[in-house]
Amino acid sequence: MTNGAKGLTAADQNDLSPERRPSSYRVKPVSKSRLARYGIDLFLHEISATVKPQARLLDGGAGNCKYPHFFPQARTTAMDLVPRRKRRYGEIDVAGNLYMIPFKTDVFDVVVNVEVLEHLREPLDALKEMFRVLRPGGRLILIAPQGWEEHGAPNDYFRFTKFGLRYLFEKAGFRVVSIEPLGGYFWYLGHRIAVSYRYLFPSNRSKLWKFLDAPVRHPARLFLRKLIPYLCFYLDPLDKQRSYTLNYGCVCEKPVDSSSGR
Repeated sequence: MTNGAKGLTAADQNDLSPERRPSSYRVKPVSKSRLARYGIDLFLHEISATVKPQARLLDGGAGNCKYPHFFPQARTTAMDLVPRRKRRYGEIDVAGNLYMIPFKTDVFDVVVNVEVLEHLREPLDALKEMFRVLRPGGRLILIAPQGWEEHGAPNDYFRFTKFGLRYLFEKAGFRVVSIEPLGGYFWYLGHRIAVSYRYLFPSNRSKLWKFLDAPVRHPARLFLRKLIPYLCFYLDPLDKQRSYTLNYGCVCEKPVDSSSGR
């Protein structure tokens, strides 16, 4: 599948000018009370310092187009499967499929892939395509879940261990630089407790029920969604093993001596 994948015209592929950047500012991590999102944002915020100015970056599976904002120094191309939908942080540049990325081989310095791998039926095939479009020495920055609930149904197929991720990366041809758990047991626990608010106080209750449970609901929201996650954030260093985690932040490299015909 990866051999001979068709790309855009040479003019299109070279149209990755600095003006195509999503913004001129760098996004800061969200509040510590949103533990899952905070871990992702912090990882991207820190790893963005390793991306060189004017690097060509592909955000594969861009979704709401938030993540390119972490890399304002790069010339970013945002790609997603669905070309027309309302996006909170910007618009996609290219409609494309991760199984056949519409660019030639050895085009990008960086590929970013955040919370996408679990939604792919054939994650290895997608990783091989990301490998193909990276230049030798280029890097894949990827985040994949271990401890998330089902989401994006029905297209939700996998959860990953660090061992499974390493296997997939190496099978695709990458050299693994790091696979880092984004938080440990207490971040995992704090996120789960915060989610319990949805079940205790569902949004589809009648207005009468919402009126009656308001004296309990508002303190519970503060306790479950703010105070407990904050406490768990600061307890997390007690977990030295990190065998429980919400997500893994991964950095992989395409070896310099890789065949561009892969």
